[in-house]
Amino acid sequence: MPEDQPTDAHLCGQLYAALEVLQRLGDVGSRALGREALRLRASKRPRTEMTVPLHTVGKSLYWARLRGHGVAAGAVFRTIPDLMPAARDLPGSLTTGQQEEFLRGRLDRLETIEKSVGIGAAVAGT
Repeated sequence: MPEDQPTDAHLCGQLYAALEVLQRLGDVGSRALGREALRLRASKRPRTEMTVPLHTVGKSLYWARLRGHGVAAGAVFRTIPDLMPAARDLPGSLTTGQQEEFLRGRLDRLETIEKSVGIGAAVAGT
């Protein structure tokens, strides 16, 4: 996978990580995206599992700011447009290989977030 051309599956994993971190920072929805079962379901069906968190990302940002995590949450929030897949919508389903790409993308983004914003694994939920 070329560095400048990530696949939609990889981007979806990165997007998932950003949404997951924002939920954790805002303590939103009991941090649902941090649960392994939901993560695995999202890797199979991104559109089904990620549409609502994507639509409510502003709520995560708002609550993160109220909890004193505004700078970190703002930095993560600003990355979301670049993490959207090239297709018009999130993929409906992913193959087994694409699911692995999704999960690698998630881990890659969590690592990037930790390096750039200083949010450790305890917050990011690796």
